[in-house]
Amino acid sequence: MRLLDTPPRWPWRFPAAAALAAALLSAAAAPAGAACLATGLHIPPSPRALAIAAAAQREHLAFGGQTLDAEGRLIEAGYSEAEDARGGPSAMAPWERVLGYWRAVDPQDGRLPSQVRFGALRPASRELLMQALNRATAAHLQGLGVDAAQGLESRDLRAVQAALDRVAVIDTPWSAAFVSWLARQAGLGPEEFVFSEAHADYAGAAWQARADEAQGRANPYALRACDLARTPPRVGDLICYARSDDASLSTFEAIGRILAARPTGGAALPMHCDVVVAVDAKGFDAVGGNVLQSVTMRRLAFAPRTRLLDPSYLPQGCEAGASGCVDRHMSRAPWSVLLQWR
Repeated sequence: MRLLDTPPRWPWRFPAAAALAAALLSAAAAPAGAACLATGLHIPPSPRALAIAAAAQREHLAFGGQTLDAEGRLIEAGYSEAEDARGGPSAMAPWERVLGYWRAVDPQDGRLPSQVRFGALRPASRELLMQALNRATAAHLQGLGVDAAQGLESRDLRAVQAALDRVAVIDTPWSAAFVSWLARQAGLGPEEFVFSEAHADYAGAAWQARADEAQGRANPYALRACDLARTPPRVGDLICYARSDDASLSTFEAIGRILAARPTGGAALPMHCDVVVAVDAKGFDAVGGNVLQSVTMRRLAFAPRTRLLDPSYLPQGCEAGASGCVDRHMSRAPWSVLLQWR
């Protein structure tokens, strides 16, 4: 998520689907909420939950350890997504690491990241630009009877391809690809996690697992959706929110109604999720990709004498600047959904 992104407004106008989703939500809320709370309080993180957290911590360090404190202030700057900084001769640069995250979503075709913006109304396709570059090589032109001196040598071609890759890394949001890559690192398969460039796809599958579980139906998905306001986070769980100026999307129930009616790959629902990597008595640390153009860890505090997120992080929690309200700066967001390991 970029700091200066303007979250779009997305009209959700599916009356029949929304009504059905609301009915299912109401019926499943009590048993699902009980399972969420019991798990959060009494069941320790699974080995794969610990694995996804450990992978997130490694990537955070590889990106230079960028960190926000509990008030949402940047206290440690790391590497940005487009930098070519390398820790050693064989180490990957940050932009190369991001390309690796995309392979978790698109392991076969390598089409992603896809966008290259250049000031036009629509971005260009990285895949098509790569094809054009390959047709401009000296070897290709020589095969067509054109003077090879007019084409790109292999070294020049690699340089231009790298520049194109770096632009695509910048121009294509990659936070969901980062989570998908972490899920693969933890050993999850396609029946257990939806590897996607959209957070809403894997969050929607977790919502379906919640509904199936409440109805006693089998579901192999690794995560269930829980209300972050009522569920203590554990290491490996994901915390999420909808990126929208629409206040109606700021609650767990509101997002749930949309996720329940939305098929995988359906209408856009911009979201962001971080992975919880550490929990203590005062709060927890979470790591997310594409936060301030890096892999960033943020500290989030619990409300006093609880193990629940302090409401001052929420836009509706308290008015910034008011007496007794802690300004959470860049961590202030409508955090509402916890994706909990089952």
